[in-house]
Formats: sequence, C-alpha cells, structure tokens
Amino acid sequence: MPGAALFWTRMLKLGVVLLGLFLLDQLTFVLLDYWLLERLGFERVFWTNFSMGATLFAAATALYLAAVTVPAYSHALEPATRKMFLLAGLLVGPLAGWVLCDRYLDFLLMLGGGSFGKVDPVFGLDHGFYVFVLNGLWDVVLTLLGAAVILVVSSALAASVARRRLGEPAGMSRLVTLVGLASTPCTRVAVASLGALVAAAIFLDRYGLVVRENAKDVDPALYATSVFNGATHVDVTGFFSTYNAYFFTTAIALLMTVALVFLMRCLALAVERRSSGDAWRPQAKKAVLGMTLLLAADFAFLGAISLRQLLFVTPNQPVVQLEYIKRHIDATREAFNLEAIEQVSFVPKDGDDPLPTVEQLMAHPTLKNAPLWPGFVSRIEALVDPQHAWRVLQTNGDIVVYGPTAKIYRNQQKLRPYYDFMDVDTLRYTIDGEKTMLASAAREVPLMEPQPWLAWWGQQFMLFTHGHGLVMSPTARVTKEGEPVYYSSEIPTRAKHGALEAGRQALYYAEGAGTMAYSNVGGMEELDYPTDEGRATVTMKPDEATSVALDTLLKRLVVGWRSGQFWEIVFSGLIGPETHVHYHRTPLERIDRVAPFLFLDTDPFAFVADGETLWMVNGMTVSDRFPYSRYEMLGDMADERSGPYFGRRHRRINYVRDAIKATVDAFSGEVSLYQIADEPVVNAWASIYPGLFIPREEMPERVRAQMQYPPQLLHIQFDDIYPIYHMKDPMTFFNMEDMWDDADEVLGPMSLNQATLQGQAGSASKSTTFSIEPFYWMADTGGVLPAARDGSAKLQFVQSMVFTPEKALNLRAIPTVYQDGDDYGRLVCLTVRKGHYHLGPEQADASIDQEPGISQQFGWWQRQGTDVVRGHTTVLLVDGEVIYLEPIFILSQQNPVPQMKKIAAVIRGKARMGDTLEEAIRNALDAARIAQQSEAAARPGALVTREGPEID
Repeated sequence: MPGAALFWTRMLKLGVVLLGLFLLDQLTFVLLDYWLLERLGFERVFWTNFSMGATLFAAATALYLAAVTVPAYSHALEPATRKMFLLAGLLVGPLAGWVLCDRYLDFLLMLGGGSFGKVDPVFGLDHGFYVFVLNGLWDVVLTLLGAAVILVVSSALAASVARRRLGEPAGMSRLVTLVGLASTPCTRVAVASLGALVAAAIFLDRYGLVVRENAKDVDPALYATSVFNGATHVDVTGFFSTYNAYFFTTAIALLMTVALVFLMRCLALAVERRSSGDAWRPQAKKAVLGMTLLLAADFAFLGAISLRQLLFVTPNQPVVQLEYIKRHIDATREAFNLEAIEQVSFVPKDGDDPLPTVEQLMAHPTLKNAPLWPGFVSRIEALVDPQHAWRVLQTNGDIVVYGPTAKIYRNQQKLRPYYDFMDVDTLRYTIDGEKTMLASAAREVPLMEPQPWLAWWGQQFMLFTHGHGLVMSPTARVTKEGEPVYYSSEIPTRAKHGALEAGRQALYYAEGAGTMAYSNVGGMEELDYPTDEGRATVTMKPDEATSVALDTLLKRLVVGWRSGQFWEIVFSGLIGPETHVHYHRTPLERIDRVAPFLFLDTDPFAFVADGETLWMVNGMTVSDRFPYSRYEMLGDMADERSGPYFGRRHRRINYVRDAIKATVDAFSGEVSLYQIADEPVVNAWASIYPGLFIPREEMPERVRAQMQYPPQLLHIQFDDIYPIYHMKDPMTFFNMEDMWDDADEVLGPMSLNQATLQGQAGSASKSTTFSIEPFYWMADTGGVLPAARDGSAKLQFVQSMVFTPEKALNLRAIPTVYQDGDDYGRLVCLTVRKGHYHLGPEQADASIDQEPGISQQFGWWQRQGTDVVRGHTTVLLVDGEVIYLEPIFILSQQNPVPQMKKIAAVIRGKARMGDTLEEAIRNALDAARIAQQSEAAARPGALVTREGPEID
C-alpha cells in the first residue's frame, strides 16, 4: 500500500502542475484582453468582467477545495493521507473555479438585470426573472450540487480509510459493510446536503414550465401537443398537474433523503457495535421500504398526470388548449418583434390593368438601382444543404455558384497574389444628389490560413500587414462586355465620386485578418501597395492605431506564446519597445472581446464615411428564457467567413432584438458601439457597463446613413417564425390553415441534359433551386409600400424576402424592412389577398425556361462549350407591378470568369431576354401587351384594335 500511496501522490502532484500550466496559459488570454481593452478605452469593461470572474473563481475554488479536504481533517487522517486529499483539492478546486468563472455574464446579468414590465400567468413573476435571474440561479445550484457530490465522495473515502481496521460484522455483506464504514456523521451530513440541494433543484426546475419546449417541429403530423412552448392545460390545472408534481417530487426528495440518512446511521451503528443481523436488519428494511414507497408514490403521481392528459386533454384539443396556444402565439410574436410588423394587403397589377411604358419603368429609381450585381449572400441555414454540396461538386468548387460579382472582382481587381476579396456587400451612397446602390468589397490580405508564398515568418506578420481600399460598382450598370462599371478601383484606389474617397486606404482590420501583425519593426517597413517601380512602403505611427506596444518583456512573452512565434518574437532584434502589435483584427473578434454578451451577425460590411473606412457589425441582444416563446436557431453555421468567431456563430434563442451597431475603424482598429434600441436586455447591459454604449442620438450621420438590418435577424423573423405566427387566431394556428414557405429560385450553373445536347427546340437544361435569402433593393415608398415617416427618405434602401403558400408556388407575401432615416427597422409585410393568384419566383423562373427563344439561346451557348449561369431572381415592385429580374451569365472554358451576357425580365407572366435591362423590360412589356390584347379579343362580344408589334 505505501507504494500505491506514493504513486497516487506523484500523479496528483503532476496533475496540479499541469493544471497550473493550463491556468497560466489561460492567463495569457486575460492579459491580452486587458491590454487591448485598455488601448480601446474600455478598461472599465475589463475590470467589471475580471472582478466578477475572479470572485467566482475564488468562491468555487474555495468551496471545492473545502469539499475535498474537510473530510480528511474531520476524520483525523494521517498527515500523508491528508496531503493526498489536499493535492486532490488543489486539482479539483481550481478546475471548478475555471468552469464557474466562465459563467460571469450570467451573474452580471442576474445582479444588473431589470424588469420587462410583464408577468407570466403561471407564477406571476416578471419576465425579467426568467431572462436575467434564472440562469444565474441555476449556475449557483449546479455549482453547489457539484460540491455536494464531491463532499459525499471525499467523506466516504476518508471514512473508509479512517475505519478500515474495523472488521466485518457477522451476517453483513461486503457491500453493506462498506456503506456502514463510510456512513460517519460527516458523510451523513454530506448526503443530507446533497439531498436538500437535489430538492432545491427540483423546486427551481418548476420555473422551466413556462420556458420549456414541448415540440421541436410544427408539422402537425409530428407534434404531440398543440402548445409548442410553455405550460399547457395539464401542467397548471387540476390536482394532478405538472405544477403540483414539482411540489410533490420536492417533498419526496426530502423524505427520501431523511430515509437514506436513517439507513446510513443504522448501518454505521451496526458496524461500530458489530451487531448481528437481527439487530440492524429490521430497521434497514423499514428505511428501504419507505424509500421504495416514496418512489412508487412519485411515479404514481406522474402516471396520473399522463393518464389525465391521455383521457381528458388530448380528446378535447384544441378547445382546452386555446388559452395556452394564445399565450404561446402572443409571447412568440413579442419575443421576435413580430408585433411591430405592418401587414398590408396587396393585389399586384395584372389582367386588364394598364401596362406602364418602358420610359416610365426605366425612369423609376427602383430599376435605376436594379440589383443585377448583387453582393454575396451566405446561405443562412443550420447545416449546409445537400443541394449546396451537390452544386459544389458539380462545379469543382467554383464559387460562381454563390456570387458572380465576387468572381469578377477577384479576376479584375485582385491585381496581386497576396490580395483577395472575402465578401461582396451591397451598400448605398448618395452620389450627385441621388441615392445609388453599389456592390462593395474590401481588398484584403487574408492571412487566416498559411500562405505558400510566405516562407519567412516576418513576411506574414511584418511585411504583408494590411489590405488596400474598397472596390465598388453600381449594381445596375453593366458594360457592353458584361462587366461591372467601377466607381472605385485600382491600386492605389481611385474613386470617381467624392463620397467614395477614403483618405487612409490601408485596411489593418478586416474579415480575413486572422493573424497578428506588427508595425514599427526595426529596420523594416511594411508594404503599403505595389507600384510600377516596386512597392510603396509605410510606417504606422504608434498614436495612429489602437495597437499594443511591446515595451515590456512580459508583453513579448505573452504575444510570442499566443502567436505561435515564441522564439522569433522574444529573441528577434527587429522587435523593440517602439514595436506595436495588432491582434483580434477581424471585426467579429474585436467586437466580441469588447461585448461578448452580444450575438453578432456574421456578415460585417465595410463602408467609406468622411474619408474613413469603417466596418459595421450588427449586434443583437438575445435570450433563451423568454416565457412561452418558441425556440429557433439564430446564426449561420455555413458561413465560413466568420473564421475564429465560429464558436459563437449559432445560438438557440427565443428572444432577439436588433440593439447595437458596432463600428471598427479599418485603419486604427478603434471600436464604437451605438445603442439603437430601447429594450430591457440591452438596457440591462448598459447599466452593467456604464459608458460602453453611445446613444443613438449621438451616432454620426455618416454612420447612421449606412445602417443595415441584420440579415440573420430578418431571416429568423420571416423565414422561421412569421410564416406560422402570422396566424394570430388560436384555432387557425392549431389547424395550420395558412402556412407559408420561402420562395425558391433557380440559381447557378445549368447542367446539360440530353435534349439540350441534341439541340431540340424548347429544351431546357436542368438547374437546382435554392431558397431566396434576404436581398437588397431600392423601394419607392408611398405607393404599394407604406410611405416613409421620414420625408427625406421616401426612397428606401430595403431588404426583402419572398414567400409562397405551403406546397404551392404562387406569390403570397413580400416581407420588407426599411433601412433609411427614422424609418430604420420598420417592418412591412405585403400579403397577396387570399384567393388572388399571381405567379411566384419559381414560376417566373419556369417561364424563363419555357420561353422558346430563351431556351434555344441557352442550348446554343451550351453546345458551343459555354456554361450558362443563372443569377439571383430578384423581385421588384414598381408602381404596383411585380417585376422579376434575373441576370444570365456565361462562362467560357478558356476564361472561367462570369460575363453578364443577357438579362431576363418577367412581367405579368411573360419572360423575355435582352442585352440590356431596358431591352429586357421592353421585350417583356411588348409580350405582356400582346397577351393582354389577345385575351381581350377572345372575350365574347369584344372588339379590340390591335396595336404593337406583330407576332412572327
């Protein structure tokens, strides 16, 4: 045994040393955060977080250390044995502290949360209790439960060691003897504490009645309850209810704890007195029988609830559940801000309605800003759709499936191998007095992955430190060659309009800047941009950025360790006190270090404002404890651009608000957070971190003019929630009478089929359909869309989605969010009147496929060895007309860069192509006018004079 004791002592010492090294490694993250937040001016944020985390770490460490070591001293063990318990405590305690300190946000929110001003109907508690307090209470209870378990185990081990010399009484089995040996007063106190905490956890769990999920799917064939979230009829009514079951089970847990402690005392006395079986067995049997009866009673109570559900509730649905369905609908609509949606009835122009002229349409600002060059839109789905994987295989990973604009930018504006475009965004600027929609991309030096041409570590960290400028082009303009018309391009970047000019074009902070970078390196200058003579260099002044000076040995050690270049950073003669390091350089990472409580939309965008290049990140406040509200997944797991932020890009929530707009200066890294919402969660965080948020009224106009609604929020509101929860009536909701589905579009390269290869007229290549995600366009309000409240923002830069009825393809709804002026965040849903038919996007795509002239052109291109790429199908509203636009790209085998060869337009079901947008609109209008006249002539008694071009 001495050999075994020595072995375990050494193993525990090794564990303590390894744990110390692990905690030292974690301390480097803390130091980096401190230095960064100090430079950003958020030192108070760091100390708020650190003080709470340190308090939790110390409390949990002391609690678990005591739970392990107190039994050793209570049982008066030998010094060598007590040393082993102490080592175990030094191992378990800090581990528990490290786990608990990671929950510091829960405790900050519990102490600083406020009120929602609404109470739940079951417990009569303010919603703030569930959103702000409940998670923190669970952290406390679970921490105490863990400590109680450790205390029971430690006490049992200590008792067994202390009493191992006691023999085995006659008539007592080995197992019973072990229990008796372990059942000292200390162990019984530990078991009693554990039982009391289990009872407390059961009692606390009753609050989960109003936030629990009853069904994960809204398909009527799959759910077993008509109330998807929150308490139901059987939960809160009658004696045999789930509400009463929590009280009953809590009492059972306490009584079982008493019986168990009594049994332990009987066995302990039997071992101490070496009693015969006749002395202790009757009392033990009584205790076991009592616990068995208590368990049976608990199961019987729960069984009675299930029987009541089966016999009295289910047969009477939905009548008995209507009240609870109503609670669920109202709570979900409030939690996802659906109550703010203005639902407007809409009947698209059709049939005999007069057709507009080409001149009227082309003069409209919506078509002047037609999104022919849309920005990259990531697929906002929980998992990568199988059709995405198929499409990637089909094109050998060609990104043109997801964004031809990005493909062309890479081909024409990358210009050097070390530059690249991580994303293309859609922005609006006021140019020559007119609001203009532009595609925009940042020319970066993406270093998220090792590059083969960066052989020396200094190239990656000291030479190629930043990107250069933004590339921009209007979404509606196309050259004769089918390429964008650039308003900002080349190196150094040249802008054709003053609103697009940036004084400092270096982009140190960008989406692809996944590594550290160093400035003011001794004897070496950074590459600013390439020139005909070689390269222009730059040395950043220390006061120009929020970088951290490597002016102490500790900073060099920490930065070297965390960068993976320890020896180079510590011993390099190039690094001196004047050297500065830039880290956490992606906008998502940087905002996350300042405000980790926010959920960030993973698609930040860069814009020029007053000569500065800024990144904007949409920050949302979320909760998973809003009573009765439905749970959904917020975020984009398929978004690879989120990079190091991957751990927090997807979250299960049942409450969300668009609350914060954060900006990051692309040159200096300076961070600003603007509070744009007045809602309880963000107000709670504002009280916890005074001065962290800048009020909306103080937001610079240059920043306000570029605000965009988070596309991931729009997606969860309208794609996941509103298609079901627009039904406010509980009976309609129960029957799922008016479910919607997101519309689909034909998108990407077309695969050849046999008919196309044989050149048959009217044949169409096979294409894959995708859900239409949120898209941007310019909407003229005051007609079909409600007039903007801000008179200066009548023309709104909006995001929209398109919906069809469930299992149908006709147009049903067009949800839209305004993004300009005082109307920012205004939600409007145009709904096509029930019983009225108008073709939807997939039907519009089908009309393009079925139009003989278009399909013949597709077939001819493909027989020439040219791939045809279908662009995004965009739904535009122009003076009551629904116009579908789709750019058609071609890819040659010699030069696989997309070229916009044609534009297809669908007006009133008639699809036509043209070399330009105006030609496509003209052709579609002519076809619609001919069809209108033909229908009028076919009516009995009609007398129609034909006008317009003749049909060949």
